[in-house]
Amino acid sequence: MRNYYVAGLLFLIVGLIACQSELAIKDVTGRVTSSVHIKKEGVGTSTTAEPDHSGARDATMALQLEVLTYVNQARSQTCLCGSTVYPAVTLLTLNSRLNGASDKYAVDMATYNYFSHTGRDGSQPWDRMTTEGYVWSSAGENIAAGYPTARSVVDAWLSSTIHCQNIMNPDYRNLGVGYSYNSKSTFKHYWVTDFGTRQ
Repeated sequence: MRNYYVAGLLFLIVGLIACQSELAIKDVTGRVTSSVHIKKEGVGTSTTAEPDHSGARDATMALQLEVLTYVNQARSQTCLCGSTVYPAVTLLTLNSRLNGASDKYAVDMATYNYFSHTGRDGSQPWDRMTTEGYVWSSAGENIAAGYPTARSVVDAWLSSTIHCQNIMNPDYRNLGVGYSYNSKSTFKHYWVTDFGTRQ
């Protein structure tokens, strides 16, 4: 049985939380984030993570590493997600297959000017991960649009309870990061982070 949570939010950030940077965006009106989490029941998890050897574009690879750094900074300390305190958890590693799923989806949203966990082909996050060859036991996704930097988007996710919970989920071992920019789209900047643990 699959359990999942979906949230779509419009933010006006006015303060900091425990696991955010001191550079948190103060006003992100018009920018949106959304989160989905799913855990496949009855399947064991693995603690083995893969490094990223995807040969991605240099700029995308730099952003992937930057987002990973900020996510792991949050995971390395106690973090307040809503009203729940999460202890420090295992750091994530980039996974080339999750990077592929995330980046392709960010490009698709930016190119076709939409914002949803459901792809134009009806795919869900775990479908896109599977298509890229990532065989998962736990999977989740955060998406965002309108944030101009890696720091601002991670801080926005950390400011939202459900997105923060995805970031601090101890079940996850791998991360994929996608980013795309399209000046003609509604939000211009599109971000995807796919979280997972391999079977």
